[in-house]
Amino acid sequence: MYKLKKIPLLLSILLLFLQGCSENKVTASDMQGEKTFYQVVDNYKTDKYTEAELSKITGNDSFMNNLQKFNNEMNSTDTVDFYDMKYETVDFIGKWNKPKDLANGYGNKDLTDQEITIHGKNEYVTPVDALILNKKTMEKLKLDYFSEQDFIYTGEFPMVLGSGFKKYYNIGDTIPIAYLRENFTGKVVGFYDEDLVFDKWFYCKSYSTIIIPYMDNLESKNDYEDRDNFFYTYNLFKNLGYIYFPNTVDYEKNKDAVEKIAQKYNLDYTVIRGY
Repeated sequence: MYKLKKIPLLLSILLLFLQGCSENKVTASDMQGEKTFYQVVDNYKTDKYTEAELSKITGNDSFMNNLQKFNNEMNSTDTVDFYDMKYETVDFIGKWNKPKDLANGYGNKDLTDQEITIHGKNEYVTPVDALILNKKTMEKLKLDYFSEQDFIYTGEFPMVLGSGFKKYYNIGDTIPIAYLRENFTGKVVGFYDEDLVFDKWFYCKSYSTIIIPYMDNLESKNDYEDRDNFFYTYNLFKNLGYIYFPNTVDYEKNKDAVEKIAQKYNLDYTVIRGY
């Protein structure tokens, strides 16, 4: 989809990872004060591995399957309290006609109306902050943004928009978007007005952040430009969720538990403090 100067795959994934909502965490309104969320991360983007070692690891036929197994266990285990959610960006395709503070990067760098090539056609894209979460995490946070059907891909990408977008969109509108370097049709299913605050360190601004679901059945989409790269990145990202710590003295216990689960699947994941 994107015809840009080629960069190593893991580097491109790191760049996508860094384009988040803001370096502040999110939580439902009843999760305030000292309660803390720490992020699960992989060690594949560090100097722990050479390029040749990474190529061997990621090229293994079982690697993708192991990523999915790890995610399934993290979502089902009682050993740690895993929240399958992540901050990233979604590109809105088309000339940007909205305030720049609705776009990712405003205040640091103007990223609106970047010119790229999509399926051989020159397009303008603008990255927007996004929180992506699965159904179980939405329920744990006692949110009701999406219906059960919204977590199953049927040709459109459900989107709950922040309050800053109300002037420009209505429920039911479709928006051409690019997610993980692939084209999708976004569909507005709602708006939200209150910031999501996880703890005193992390929050998500309702003004400019959109919310999207992790969906099943994405395999049914038949026009991926690079299917393998999309699902490789998608499955890597799904594991970069958060562990909820009732108190910070549990850090080492939770870190060890995540590393032990990862080792079952020959993966290298840990938990970072983040601050």
